[in-house]
Parts: sequence; structure tokens; C-alpha cells
Amino acid sequence: MIATGLSARVTRQSGRDNSTEKAAAASPARQLLGQAQSGRSVIQDFVPLAESLEWELGQQYLKERGNKAFISDASPVPFVVNNDGTLSRNAAEVLYAGLESGAQGAERGARDEIFVLELGIGVGLFARFFLDHFRELCRKGGKDYYDRLCYVAGDKSERMLTDVARHGILANHAGHYRLRLVDAMEPGKLLPDDVAFQSGRNRRTPFQAVFLNYLLDCLPASVLEINGDSAQQLFVRTCVARNVSLADFTDLSVEQLQERAKTAGPGARRELLEVYGLFASEYDYRPVDYKTVPYGEFALQYARRGDSKRLLLSYGPMQSLEKLLDLVADDGFILINDYGQTQATREDEFEHQRFSLATFVGLNFPLLKAYFGEGDKYQWVEPTAEGEGIHSRLLGKDLAPAVRERFEACFNKAAQEKLQEPLVKARQCAKVGRFEMAANYYNEALERQPGNWVLLNEISMFLTFSLRDPKAGINMAKLALELNPTLSSDLWCTLGDGLFEFGRYAEARAAYLRALEINESDVRARFNLAFVHGREKNYPAALEVIAKALALDKTGEYRERLLQKQGEILGLLAQRHQQEYLRMINLVSKYAQTDNSPQRHRDTEKKENEK
Repeated sequence: MIATGLSARVTRQSGRDNSTEKAAAASPARQLLGQAQSGRSVIQDFVPLAESLEWELGQQYLKERGNKAFISDASPVPFVVNNDGTLSRNAAEVLYAGLESGAQGAERGARDEIFVLELGIGVGLFARFFLDHFRELCRKGGKDYYDRLCYVAGDKSERMLTDVARHGILANHAGHYRLRLVDAMEPGKLLPDDVAFQSGRNRRTPFQAVFLNYLLDCLPASVLEINGDSAQQLFVRTCVARNVSLADFTDLSVEQLQERAKTAGPGARRELLEVYGLFASEYDYRPVDYKTVPYGEFALQYARRGDSKRLLLSYGPMQSLEKLLDLVADDGFILINDYGQTQATREDEFEHQRFSLATFVGLNFPLLKAYFGEGDKYQWVEPTAEGEGIHSRLLGKDLAPAVRERFEACFNKAAQEKLQEPLVKARQCAKVGRFEMAANYYNEALERQPGNWVLLNEISMFLTFSLRDPKAGINMAKLALELNPTLSSDLWCTLGDGLFEFGRYAEARAAYLRALEINESDVRARFNLAFVHGREKNYPAALEVIAKALALDKTGEYRERLLQKQGEILGLLAQRHQQEYLRMINLVSKYAQTDNSPQRHRDTEKKENEK
């Protein structure tokens, strides 16, 4: 959730309904601006961010939408960065190093189960590739860790868990995983009493590792503005967006929407989700007693120490991590992979991101480091250097040196750049037409990332369109689909492209239709399907699929190409109609020139009747 998407940057606004004195003190220009803004209908008045409709509806959306939030929406939540296999391999390496360090064997029985937990499993590919690589590490090392491993895949969304089971994501690791409903804010509520953990010496702290991949940014946060001993908190107000007529989209009135905003039940939230796109959020900072804000006193001390004025308080992540540490073995660890700010500044502006209908808040890593990394209770480890985007952190009670070393080796900036270096060079060479050199670099990239289905997909397209070897492109796409057969419409589109270029049109059509089964909003699949229909001379079907693609192309990425293809199909269809018309004219003319024409027979019959 770091590469693309809408973002909202919040700066201080004047509260239009704070007080008459404040309004009177405003300049005429500000009063005019405030009056222009005040015409919108309010659905929910100012409340803290984590209590706002914007936040609650986003949480409801993720809970009910399941993995379709990542693979089937017109603007899905990005998921590739932590599901291409690379992050899974690194996590498996760190766990293996920890088990090899000797603490595991010294503290536990030789045949005790090894439990690991992932919270916020998303599409489940991180777990799948982690188990694949961990099994391979154990096989090469002659260890039985995989045989003893139990991977607990937890999520607050039952639909998310059901989707993982339905797609068979973990089917290759039967007996080595369990799916569990877990609330990240209260992970210890049910897990320690789960029947799975009733054996073993450390039943109350069962986990050797916990993986949190883009999970903490889904938890509640607050933004405080600190002035001495006083504080103001970010509040959010939800209104109907400007120039929107509710009657054009819903039968619910403003009053009914307001009532549903006050109702906590999932039914009311579901109705609000249906019109969520009609809402707009307004932000303001309001006075608050910092003692009433979770971890507010620590935030005040932290702000004073750094002379910060505005502070992102990641209180949800802080609570979750504290409770998770109670479930982690003394020699275990928590591996965090997320996005957010890594440097503390005096005037931090709060930035949250929206993907599809969900809202996410990046982490305040310096704040988390100050809370968990200072003192003797916990250990907080960061890479010596890191790139932009995803940030990895290691947290534990007594981290073994081997774990620290392996974490550094896998997650530092140099390691990441080394991993990506041949891929970057391959793209540069392909861009300037040096295809053979690009192929060499792609081969090197595969050596470093052998199980990366995203890389395999890119190479498949390179083989099909740059090297003009669609047969090799088809086989490469099939290798990628072996790793991820059910969660990427792009992979099926790439396979379809190779099949089309190879002249296997019926198979290409089947591949594009399979892509649409995964993501019915996929514009690329419909665009390519139009080529198949065109080649099969099924012009009405081609026009129909183009029309649907145009309606779904909200970003306009394919608009020009779709219109060009539409014009081409219309031209072919017009040509067909003209040929049919000419054939009809020729047929009539032929009949008119022969004694066997239908008209000749009718005239003869009429004359016979008159006689």
C-alpha cells in the first residue's frame, strides 16, 4: 500500500462551527471561503479519525470484501509488494537462523511444535511462499523444523480466511497451517486458549515468530498538535460531496444517512458503504485532554523531547505490538513490514492513503522505536540503511545474534539493491532495443528471485513481444501460474497474449475469460478479448466487450486504444454490411435477368389464373 493510490494530506483548518467569536475574528476573505464550504449536508459531525465514518467504513469494507479488495476491484488495494515471494523468502531465512542459533533446542523439547503467526493474511501468498521456502531450507539443511512447524494464519475478516481456503492457497502444506479469527487489537483474547496450543512447555507464549505485513497501518491512529501542556486532536467530519445529488444515486435521504451513521450495526454500515463514494471528509484540530487519548502521556513526553509540534500517534499499532509480545517466546521475534515516516520532524504533516474504499495510516516508526526500543524490556532492530517504500523492523525480548545478523543481511538497502540490480538493467536494455543483453540480465534476475511470479510475468511478456517468441512466453506464463493460479488476472492476460500471438485463438479467449473470472473489472482482459472476437469475425461481441471496457476504464489508461479498436471493428462491420448488401443486389439482379427468377414464376402463375 505504498506505491499508488489517493492520499489526503491534512493541514490545520479553521473550524467553521467552533465559536461565533472565532468566525467574527476571521477576515472577510476567510468568511467568504467558509460560507462557500458550509453548504454541504453533514452526515456525521466532527469526531476523532478512528471513530469517523471514513475509518469505520474502510474497516467494514476490508472485513466483508475479503480478497476481492485486492484482486477484483476497479482500483484494488495493492498487494504485490509483499506477495511476490521475496519478502517470504527473507522471513523464512530469519526464522531458520533463529532456530539454528540453538535457543530453540535448549529451551524446548526436541519434538515440540514450532508455532508462527501471521496477522492480516490478505490473499495468503506470503504464507504460501514462506512455507515453500522454509521447507526447502530445512530439506537442504537436513533439519526437521518444517515437520514441526504450524503456521497460524490469522485475520479479523472471516471472509478473508474463507477465501484463502476456497482458493486452496495453502493446499500444498496440509497439516502445517491453521486458519484462525484474530483481532489484531486483542490477539491474546482467544489464541492462548486455542486447542492447538494446549501442549508444550510454553503454552502461554507459543509463538516463535509473528509476521505483520501491512497490518499495523490498518489499526487506529491519532494526530495530535502539542502546545506546551495542551493538545489538540485531528477530527473528521463526513459530508455529502460537492455537486452531488443524492437522489441520482440512492433512495436514502440525508436524514436517513445521518441515522445510519449513528447506528453501529453491520447492516447500517453496509448501506453506507454503497454510497461511500458520494461522501467527502473535512478535517480540523480540536482541543482534547491528552490523558484520554491512548498512550497520550507518552506522546506528550515524546513531543517535548523532540520539540515536535504535530505528532502522528500510532496507538493502535502500539497496543497490538504490546499484546503480541506477550504471546512471543523469549527467544522469538516480531517481523514488521509496513510503510510510514522514518524520520521525526518538527512539523510532521499527517498523510493517510485510500485504496478502493479502505483508509490506511502509515506508521510513525521513530515513535515506535522510542516506545519499544528504549529501555531493557524489548529490543528494536532496524537495518543499517534502507530504501524508500516498505520498511522492515525486528522486535523481540531477547533476539539472538544470528537472528539480528540474518535480518540485516536480508533487509538492508544493499541487499535489496543487489536483488533488483539485474532486473533494473534488463528493463533499461529492453527499453533501448538491446534485447539479447536484456535476456541475459533477466536470466540473472531469475537466479536471484527464482520464485517471483511477478518477475516471471514480466519475462513472459518480454519473450512474447520483444523477442517474438510467443511459445517461450506461453511456457513462462504457465510457470508463473503454477505459483499463483487464482489471484492474478494479469497472469492469465499474459498467457492469453502469448496464445493469441501464437495463433491459438480459442485458448487465448479461454485465458482472457479466466482473467475476468478473477477480476470482472479487468479492462486489459476485455481489451484483449476484443482482438480475439475480431480475429474470429464476431464483431458484435467485440463491440460489446469494448463498450464494457470503456465503462470500466475509470483512469482512462486504455481509452484511446479502446476507441481505436472500436473504430477498427466498426469499419469491418460496415464493410461486412456493405458486402451483404451488394450480394443482395446482385442476387436480385440475377433473378431479374433469368426466366427462373421468383418474379417470373409469379407473373406466369398470374396469367394462368386469369385464363
